[in-house]
Amino acid sequence: MKPLPFTLFFVASFWASAALAQPELTSLPETVPMPEMRPLDAPIRPGDVRPRPPRLLQIPKEEIEAAAKLCKAVLEKDKLAAEFAEPTLWDNGCGAAGQIMISAIKLANGKQVALRPAALVRCETAEAVADWVREELAPATEAYSGLARIDVAASYHCRPRNNVRGALLSEHGRANALDVRAIVMNDGRRFGVDLPETPIQLLSELRRSSCARFTTVLGPGSDGYHENHFHLDLAQRRGGYRLCQWALPLPPEPARHPQRVAEPAAKQPASP
Repeated sequence: MKPLPFTLFFVASFWASAALAQPELTSLPETVPMPEMRPLDAPIRPGDVRPRPPRLLQIPKEEIEAAAKLCKAVLEKDKLAAEFAEPTLWDNGCGAAGQIMISAIKLANGKQVALRPAALVRCETAEAVADWVREELAPATEAYSGLARIDVAASYHCRPRNNVRGALLSEHGRANALDVRAIVMNDGRRFGVDLPETPIQLLSELRRSSCARFTTVLGPGSDGYHENHFHLDLAQRRGGYRLCQWALPLPPEPARHPQRVAEPAAKQPASP
């Protein structure tokens, strides 16, 4: 077998050493997607655009302690069935210093509304979602036998907005967003933005309450990427700007009956 040319040997050695130098990630939840490859910030040679994995950052101790204090305060309110997740920050902006994995939200009557799959979000976002479910979503579903489960489409995911390469970092990458695929009732009915059996009155209430509590709400008709779920986040913008884009389906038109043609009046017999 012929020996590898020097150039190929150098490239192979570089990538082998880079793979061995990656940090240990086994402590992260298996359900959390790892960050995507990104271009080199400092190419080895001009024009070198080979991708490299993002790198974990060292989070300042003070920042971790402040986030842990906030998360502890949120969990002590007993609104969530959740566990602490490891603080993780990447050099591409993904992650959070304080985040928790939510498996259920506890209602005021003690009942638990499950989240499937469990959602990984930062602690302030978790509390906002819990308050919305407890105070708005659960009461709105009482007329339909009550809320049993929330089907989650996405929570933390290190990616650009709408998975478009080159776009700005999504709030999902900051563990600051939740996508709701559907909600399931106690009687087994499943309602969602793309399910025709979902009552328009319920969709209208979900849009009203979520837009009042979150800084970003995206649903069908917003950008073409939210036609089968709705997105909630707490993005901070200049001047407190909020974004609520969710087009409700039009109510069905009432059935139109064909107009009856008036029959000509019967001729009266001529009087004598």
